[in-house]
Order: sequence, then C-alpha cells, then structure tokens
Amino acid sequence: MTVGLIARAADRGPDCADIANEAARADVASPCAEFAQISESLQHREGLLAASARASRMLLEATVVMEAIPAVLRELGAAAGADRVNLIRAETGADGNPWMVVAGEWTAPGIAAYLGSVNKGGCPESTIGSTCAELRAGRTVLLNPAHHFRAGTAVPAASTDGSTLTKAVVPIFVDNVFFGALSFDNTRQRRAIDPAEVAALETAAGVIGAGLHRERLIEAVRREREQAAEQRMAELAKANAVIRGNLERLATEPDARSFLGHVLLEATRQFAASSGNVIVRHDSPAVWEIVAHVADGQLATPSFTASIPADNNALGERLSRAAEPVFCCLLSDDNATAWPGLMDYHRAAGHTGMVAYPLLFGDRNVGFITLDFSTPGAAALVNSELLEALAQQATLAIEIMRLAHSAKEAAVLVERNRIGREIHDGLAQAFTGILMQLAAAEDSDGADQCATQGLIAGRIRDLAREGLAEARRSVMALRPDQTRSGGLELALRQLAERSSVSGRTVCSFKGSAPATGLAPEHEHALLRIAQEAVSNAVRHGHPQHVRISLVGEAAHWLLTVADDGQGMAGSPEDFAEHGFGLTNMRERAEAINGIWQIESHHGQGTRVSVRLPRRNLP
Repeated sequence: MTVGLIARAADRGPDCADIANEAARADVASPCAEFAQISESLQHREGLLAASARASRMLLEATVVMEAIPAVLRELGAAAGADRVNLIRAETGADGNPWMVVAGEWTAPGIAAYLGSVNKGGCPESTIGSTCAELRAGRTVLLNPAHHFRAGTAVPAASTDGSTLTKAVVPIFVDNVFFGALSFDNTRQRRAIDPAEVAALETAAGVIGAGLHRERLIEAVRREREQAAEQRMAELAKANAVIRGNLERLATEPDARSFLGHVLLEATRQFAASSGNVIVRHDSPAVWEIVAHVADGQLATPSFTASIPADNNALGERLSRAAEPVFCCLLSDDNATAWPGLMDYHRAAGHTGMVAYPLLFGDRNVGFITLDFSTPGAAALVNSELLEALAQQATLAIEIMRLAHSAKEAAVLVERNRIGREIHDGLAQAFTGILMQLAAAEDSDGADQCATQGLIAGRIRDLAREGLAEARRSVMALRPDQTRSGGLELALRQLAERSSVSGRTVCSFKGSAPATGLAPEHEHALLRIAQEAVSNAVRHGHPQHVRISLVGEAAHWLLTVADDGQGMAGSPEDFAEHGFGLTNMRERAEAINGIWQIESHHGQGTRVSVRLPRRNLP
C-alpha cells in the first residue's frame, strides 16, 4: 500500500556514494542549471495553484465531496507531475487500532493502483509511526527526493515494478483535526521538491480539507434542519452561504491580503463586531503584523502600532504559543495592554470585550482573527462554527501569501544572478580594458609619445563605447514590460539600435510582426534569447554586422540572430562552459516549446535560431 511504501522508504538509508556524486555534480553545476531548477519549481508551483483553484470549484459544486475526489486528484496530479496521487484517510481498523487507508486515487496510464488492493490499500499506523507523527503535527514528509539533482545530470532509471522513487506526503486537517494525508508519487524518476513546491502541495491539501469541512457543515445543516428550530436552521444556512462565497473568492482572488480583508469584513458583519484585525506572523523578519483592520464597517489603517517583534518579546512569544480561541474582558483583563496603543484604542472606542481566534496550520500558529465588541454576549463566539470556518479560510490565504513571498524571493535571486553575470562579462571587461590602455599611456615616453597616446586615446574611446552599449543592453534587459507595451517587434528594433557600436558593429532588424499572437511570457523569452545572442556576438565574435529577423511562417515563428564575426573554433558545447550563455538560451527556448539551434564555423560567423509554434487563437 502507499503508506507501506512510506515505511519502507523511510527505513532505507541513502547511499553515501550516490550523495557524494550528486554533491560533486552540484558543485560544478552552472548558474543556468540553478535557473532551470528554480524555473521548473515556479512552473510546478503556478500550475499547482491554478489546479487548486479548479479543484476548489469542483469541490464547491459537488453534492458529495468524495464523488469529486477522483477528478480533483487528477487535476492535482497532472499539475504536480506525479504518476500517482492518493487520498489517505485515518480510520479505526477492525482491530480497534488506528489505520491509514487509501480512500481515493488517481494514477497515470500504466501505473498500478493501490485503491482496493489487499496488500497496498491500508496498514496500521504503528507500522509507520514516525511518519504519522510528523503528519499529525502538520508537517509534510518527503521520501527519497533528489535534493542534489541538477539539470543535465543523470537520474535513476524508471522503476519497472511501479515502485515509488520520490514521494511527498502532505497532511490534511479538517476542523483542526487530523483527517489523513495527500500523497504524490513519482515512479519513473526521482526529482527535487523545493520548499516553494512543498508549500503549493500543502495549499492543494488545504483546498481538499476546506471542501471536506464545507461538506461537514452542510451535513450539520441537514441534521439541524431535522432536529432544531427554524432560527437555528437559518443561522447555519447563512454560515454556509458565507463559506461558499469565500471559497469562490479564494479561487479567483489574486491578492491574499485583499482576501483576508474580505474575510475580516464578513466576520465583523456576521457577528456585529465594532472592529477587528487579522494578525499574521512573518518569519523574515520575525514579526506579528496587522495585515487587515476593520473599523465601523470599513477597511482602514490601524491608529495603533501595526507590528511587534515575534521573538524576544513576551507578547510575541505568547501569541506564538496560543492554540485555543479566547475571550478577553477589556474592563478587567489586561491581555491587550502589551500591544502598544491597542488598549488606548479600545478605551476610546468603548470596547468591552475581544474575541481572539488563532489561525492554526498543523501545530503552527500563523495568525489571529480578533473581533472587538461594545455589547455583551461576545464570549459565546469562541465556539462559533462560522468563525471557525472563516478562520480556516484565512489560514489558507495566509499560506498562499507565504508561498507568493517565497516565489518573489526566488525570482529576485535569479535576476540578481543574471545581472551579476552581465556586469562580469560586459562592463567589468570594458573597464579592465580601459585601465590597461591607461597604464600603457602612462608607460609611453620619448619622441613617439604623442602618437602613441593618440592611438591609446582612440582605443579607450572604443572601449568606453562598447561598455556603454553593454550598459544599455543591461538596462533594457531589466525592463520586462518591453514586449507588453510595444510588442516583440518594437523590442527587437530597440535591441538592434542599442546594440550598434559606431565604427565597429552595425546591428539591424528585419521583420513585420506588430502582433504575434504569442503569450506575453513567450514573447519575453524570445526577446531574452535575442539579447543573449546579440550580446555574445558583439562581445566575442567581433562582427561588422549583426542581423536580427523575426519571420512568420505558416505554423511557426522563426527568430534568427546572425553575425559575420569570427565564429567558434570548437563545438558550441565546449563554449557553453565558459560563460557564453548558450545553455541559458537553449533552456529558455525549451521552456516555451521552441526549437533552438546554433550554427557556427570558425571565421564564418554564427547563426542562432528559435522556431516557435504559433499560438492557437480562438
């Protein structure tokens, strides 16, 4: 069974020689390989988030959640690049002991199924005790991930018996109670799973947990309709409507902070609160921050301190340990006084009580929803099912916000590395040449001094022009909206104009494609490939002419950059190891389903081309 595989994989230690080999390969991997890994991770992450939104819609529209699970698992498995996805439920077995049982499954073609299997459909938790302990604590378990694998390195061969090479097991909580787990299996290859992708998998598991929780609420509505009075039925129906509306908003709302503000507005309206806050714990830096504040039915900026340290601070550490909703009597309880300015705000507003509801993800407290009241009776809200449901949705939004922040940091790191390479290969070389020419001028003397210095001055001017051209190319590369604002053709024309070096290299563009119909990210990738090809030609080929062309064929777009420079003395693969960016261009083309080619002969110039399928427009 799938959980049996977890136990067997956890018991096997990694092969030390394999790890050493992987580490050695990692040490010599190029920055381009790192970029490819981060790129692949971001694609998996974005695909998983989109699949999670679609899965949320499926669960929302399903009458019975478990009937929609196979389609939901298919969406998530395809987005994650997995071969098998299992929904595992914690149950009590016939022997009275806790078991982990496969309750739902999706498998890729040719992959053996676990659902319904006598040997692989379930096992006692005692056989995988350490793994279950991690899951019940809210922590994702990764088994046999290829942490040190990089693009271009060998990976283990596909398994022939359907066994799992890499597995990610993500816990699912419903109503803050451990429900089970979602496992993603790769049976054909081991691969790396970084924190950003793990966070996306956890978001997917959270969507299923939210759907199961919604189903439980709907079931409660049905039971209450049979057992309780009309007023109770109306209250639960209203709660279900709020939850449904928020699930729809969560599936379409791109900004997590905006969604948190909406949840807080909904909470203050439903419970007639005077004001409220959503407080989120950030890890870098470690602070508690008010990300949404409502006063008098409107989102507003708080009039008191918006953040406090999370560590080395009595209140911050107390908040981190809080796990149960509490009611604070503001007339006699000083629980709120440690937050600077908060108690003064409550006194001025006439608040008499505050409900603080922790937002828990597993065993971690990631934030709070607080509601302030000027009327009695608020203490009962600590047991409100509606407030609990809103808190779960807020928790999911916070995790999405954390994931977006991680993705932004990864993108910044990639761009920082790219800028560093451009400065090293372009501007730094120009300045080095200028310094060498100045040193030669200082060493010149005698009758030929004037003539020598005049020649050196001319060389310095040429180097400065080349450095300026490099700077212009770098600045242009920092503007990712070039292809969006004026189209790819305009961006390529500007590239040609700014790449010409007076007296040395003439760069021209030929094409007539004001609107390619390609996706913006595809146009952006083509521009980046053209920039790299032109930069390589001017910097290393010393051509007189560089010609850029964009030609529309029946089913493809063809981008070419050709020069009449000195060409390559060896194969392109040899030059790829010396900072020419050939690997980077190839990977960009492959990422957009393009075909990249390079042709070069010593003394006869170089031609780089990318053939990209036209976009299928409706």
